[in-house]
Amino acid sequence: MSKTHRDTIQVIDCQILAHYQFEGDQYILTLDSPEIAKATKPGQFVHITVSDALAMRRPISIMSVDIDNGTFDLLYKVVGEGTRQLAERKIGEVLSIIGPIGNSFESTDKKRPLLIGGGVGMPPMIAIAQQIKGSDYQPFAILGSEAPFPFDEKLADNNVNYAGATHTMPLLEDWGVECRLASLQNFEGVYQGYVTDLAREYLNTLSDDERSQVEVYS
Repeated sequence: MSKTHRDTIQVIDCQILAHYQFEGDQYILTLDSPEIAKATKPGQFVHITVSDALAMRRPISIMSVDIDNGTFDLLYKVVGEGTRQLAERKIGEVLSIIGPIGNSFESTDKKRPLLIGGGVGMPPMIAIAQQIKGSDYQPFAILGSEAPFPFDEKLADNNVNYAGATHTMPLLEDWGVECRLASLQNFEGVYQGYVTDLAREYLNTLSDDERSQVEVYS
């Protein structure tokens, strides 16, 4: 069932195609909706009815889309009763979704986007990275987490060490987007500190001309 509002916002029943659990009560949920996959812009989110018992919808940021297959991915962490019930939903079940909602990020002519996101701020940065992958932009993403990262981080192919940060998110590596990770939890290959401190380390490696082309998204 689908009903369109304001050209792009829709109320849709979406089937769960995949639901992966990671350490720290984190989940990646893949939902079927060609309409939302096509209409989504980086920075937008959806409202989800997590169960019949909870009338209030939960807002969750869209992490990535697959327009060819008509799907979109959400990354969320269990922090209350709503997300706890969402975590119990199974493949094949259907969720009522409103979306995509919210303002998207505005692009500029600066060619070095610096994408900074920690925790629930990671999905919008991943969405931007997906949009600009393969372009003439030279993005650099910094992702932070105090829980174990919701992916199997790996050593970056270019082997560049930014003050101890050597590991990256495999998905971004596959997209050709350079990325490093930050945390205060002493994870291997991860910068020991805040995402803003790692951003400073990265900026210090750039020339004045290169820094003039940096646009920060966070």
